[in-house]
Amino acid sequence: MTEKVEENNQKNKINSMQKYSIFVFISFAMGDVFVQLFIYLVSVRIFDFYENEIGLATGIIAIAFVLYAIWNMVNDPILGYISDTPKKFWSKYGRRLPWILSGGIGTAMAFILIFAVPDLDPQSNWLLIFIWLLVSVCLFDTLFTMFDTNYTALIPDKFRTDKVRLKLASFQVGLGIFGTVLAVVVSPMFIVYGDKTSFLNMALIIGVIGIALVLLQFYGVYENKDMRERHAQVEKKAEKGSFMEVLKVAVKQRSFIGLLILIMLYQTTVSLLLGSIPYLVRFILNEEAIVESYILLGYIGAGLISVPIWGKIAMREGNNKRVFMIGGLIFGIGTIPFLFLNSVIFAILVAITLGFGMIGYWLCLNPIISDVIDEAIAKSGIRQEGLYMGVRTFFGRIAIMLQAIIFALVHILTGFTPGSATQTPLAIFGLRIQMGLIPPIVMTIGVLVFWKLYDLTPEKKVIIREKIKELKV
Repeated sequence: MTEKVEENNQKNKINSMQKYSIFVFISFAMGDVFVQLFIYLVSVRIFDFYENEIGLATGIIAIAFVLYAIWNMVNDPILGYISDTPKKFWSKYGRRLPWILSGGIGTAMAFILIFAVPDLDPQSNWLLIFIWLLVSVCLFDTLFTMFDTNYTALIPDKFRTDKVRLKLASFQVGLGIFGTVLAVVVSPMFIVYGDKTSFLNMALIIGVIGIALVLLQFYGVYENKDMRERHAQVEKKAEKGSFMEVLKVAVKQRSFIGLLILIMLYQTTVSLLLGSIPYLVRFILNEEAIVESYILLGYIGAGLISVPIWGKIAMREGNNKRVFMIGGLIFGIGTIPFLFLNSVIFAILVAITLGFGMIGYWLCLNPIISDVIDEAIAKSGIRQEGLYMGVRTFFGRIAIMLQAIIFALVHILTGFTPGSATQTPLAIFGLRIQMGLIPPIVMTIGVLVFWKLYDLTPEKKVIIREKIKELKV
């Protein structure tokens, strides 16, 4: 009888947690404004800045990104595991809040360091510039991982039904697009091609905006008393496995592996596309930096308009996997026209198509991640969101390494000249390949792998949720 009462109390707590005001959703989703702001700027600005403004050799930049990816292999999953390990401050401050605040503010400050490069000759002092690049991006990523891992790990714990997760996802997508708008609109306003100082000014402004976004997020990510008490009770009873034991369980999960591969290849596609925009504007269209904003506003505008459309489709279908794959395919195949377009108007039209497809993928991403974590909890009886999000972040960050390697290979093989205002026809063709040929191939492979491995049907998810209720976690 006592167990039955306790079970009912647990269910009532879970149900009551879903009755959040709109302000909680808006505040929570400020995290996506923050994430998309910095993901865009890291994807678009760093390689271009060090290659064309600083004058560092393309191969040296690629080596820095490879070493950075190796650091990611250690950093991301371990930070996730550490954040899952019980701490004394959980009962007072919450399981995720301290990590989110400290990681977010640190990320904004570390971003500035990436562009605060000492004024050195890139030929005679290339090693010092290389070290600055490597250390600054590794510091940035460590702090970003602290923020992002705990921010996304809070979603399946705080929002526990499909309906409320899709509602949150709509706010995340809409406000996340606003984060990209900030990056697209603000950064070109301060950047002048050929002026290194202008990039540092941009970074300072973005850093201030980033700190403000973290503070605005406090209300949404705050963990109430019930959540803090539940964490304390569950973790007292749980047997914590070693890092390697928990990691082995995670990588054996079929749906998780399929999702990780698609996330990695999607982020690679995005990094190739967004990272190529400055090259498209500067070398193919022969326009000023502000034209980047025109193209990307088409991408963003289409995304904003399509949020309610994809939301209705997802609700009607009741199958996140199908919507996820359709959006991903539209996004990947939509890059093909970059192989031959030559006008700003055409580039904007292509960007509109990409923005529409991107939302279909993005809207279902966090609900699908939450479903995968639910499956893991049902199997193990332990909440390990931090580790799963750390592994997810690592696979997403591999995209930055792949972008750097692809850029380096294409630029070296086609004779791209860093810092030069004009390029040969072969070098221009190479820029088109990195935008219009490689992305659709990469994205199609990711969707096919996900289709084959991900097996969480709507019926299976119902069984998993019932199991979690029985486990009282």
